[in-house]
Amino acid sequence: MSTADIYLIVTGVLSIGAAARLTRLVVDDTITAPIRDAITTRGDTRGGTWAWASKLVSCTWCASIWVTAGVGAAHWLAGDTRLYLYVAAGLTIAYIVPLARDWLDAPPPVRQVEVAPLQVTHQHVITDRRR
Repeated sequence: MSTADIYLIVTGVLSIGAAARLTRLVVDDTITAPIRDAITTRGDTRGGTWAWASKLVSCTWCASIWVTAGVGAAHWLAGDTRLYLYVAAGLTIAYIVPLARDWLDAPPPVRQVEVAPLQVTHQHVITDRRR
């Protein structure tokens, strides 16, 4: 595998991470909530293009297509520059760090406690021995 191939793979992975982070910024982050609320309000009252934009900022799948198109265009235009790599790396790291935090800070799994099953006694009465 040549250096050019590795460079393309790294740039592609960083582009995917950047698209994921920008999609989350558009659809989920609280910092863009006022913009989303304004677009949703206009979409509910005016319809047309605003209704389409309202759906776009509330649907992760819908927004990801357009964000990925933008990231793909940026990759095509400036994918070989350091600026693009730095921005894409920063966005990818900003996407991965909260995922890692949630995974690492997750509570430990619940310990399973063995419970005696229902058993039949000599009088053919079923008793529960879990208590």
